Amino acid sequence: MAINHSLRRVTDRFKLGDELLKISRICLGVFFLFIGFGVLAPTDELGLYDPPIIRIIHSIVMLSLFISTYTSRWVKEHLEVILNSVFYTMTIHSFVLLYWNDLYIGYLIGMVLVITCIGISFVEKRWLITYLLFVIVASIVVGLITNKPQVDLSLFFPTIITPALVSYLTLNIRLSAVEKLKESEIQLKEFYSRTSEDLLIAQNTQKSLVTIKVPDSDKFKISTYYRSYDKVGGDVLSVEVRPDKRLNIFFADVSGHGIASAMVSAMASLAFKIVSRSNIQPAESLMIMHELLKPLVLNHHISACFAILDAGNNRIEYSYAGHPQILLIRNNHVIEMEGRGSLILSHFEPSLRDYHLDIEADDKFLFYSDGLVELFNESGELYGEDKFYESILSNQSKKGKALLEAVVGDSIVFADGHIEDDMTMLFIEMQKS
Repeated sequence: MAINHSLRRVTDRFKLGDELLKISRICLGVFFLFIGFGVLAPTDELGLYDPPIIRIIHSIVMLSLFISTYTSRWVKEHLEVILNSVFYTMTIHSFVLLYWNDLYIGYLIGMVLVITCIGISFVEKRWLITYLLFVIVASIVVGLITNKPQVDLSLFFPTIITPALVSYLTLNIRLSAVEKLKESEIQLKEFYSRTSEDLLIAQNTQKSLVTIKVPDSDKFKISTYYRSYDKVGGDVLSVEVRPDKRLNIFFADVSGHGIASAMVSAMASLAFKIVSRSNIQPAESLMIMHELLKPLVLNHHISACFAILDAGNNRIEYSYAGHPQILLIRNNHVIEMEGRGSLILSHFEPSLRDYHLDIEADDKFLFYSDGLVELFNESGELYGEDKFYESILSNQSKKGKALLEAVVGDSIVFADGHIEDDMTMLFIEMQKS
């Protein structure tokens, strides 16, 4: 009911500032030319009474108002009243000329043009109805008081009334279109409101997938960073304690952006929690996740890295599924940890393999998504791995979250603030015993 009431109110009082401004300029321009041609017309030769001074003054007023629609704020603010005044002035002028010249056919044609132009220019029904009633009454009066009409009254009255009715029908059609437009706009706003709420829920869910709580340990410290390209993204970052007390780390990037990718990332996170309940190796874990998700996900693939951190035995085991390699920061060098693997959930069977590395004191490990390196500046230059590694080394004196934020800052500065993908990192700092 509230929507219908709103639509009726909009329909009855259809006023759009931009449209009214356009209409006023068109009308004023047409009226100026129409009056101007009348100044040049050979009225004396035709035996017509049409004082040029009236048309000259009228022309100056029309031209001044036309210019004022571009230069005067006051005119724009009072445009509706001004335009209605102009409409009535033009109509009265035309009726006076008809009366003075005994309904001369030339002025009758001009009157029809004036009514038509004015009639289709109104933007409110109540003002149009008032104007049309004025025109009909004025035409009857002028027709009856003219002494020697050059046009038969049976032709004069329909000639005046017809464009008035056409104007009324035209406005009704316009208002009907506006009503449909407003109804669509209301529905669109409601849809946008619902979508915004859904996006907020999805965004909070997404944050829960990449905001992790890691068990306290005196052997390592884990820090994370996440920044989505859109309101929701497709990156997944999760850590689970295994039954054997080692730590499972799942770092993944779902293809695409938006809610669909976020849904797939949520499913991948749940699949990771399932496989983490068993003491199985990284490659097998990724394969099980692939088999669990493949029947459910048809249009997305996932690049992933699955790692097992065994801090007690100073060992990290891992497997890649088409994901950027884990970076080992050791002795002031950034080292790509060996290994390759193919995507999961693609059209091809994954090729996966387990790898391992013995951990040394003060080792640091960085998992990252390709959104950190696949950035371009205004010259089209790629940021790339080399600059990314240089940023890591130049900021390696920083600890935890501070290092991650500094690295992200360098990449964003290079790209002039234009990111192309989600930015996600997990940073492991091994602690001295």
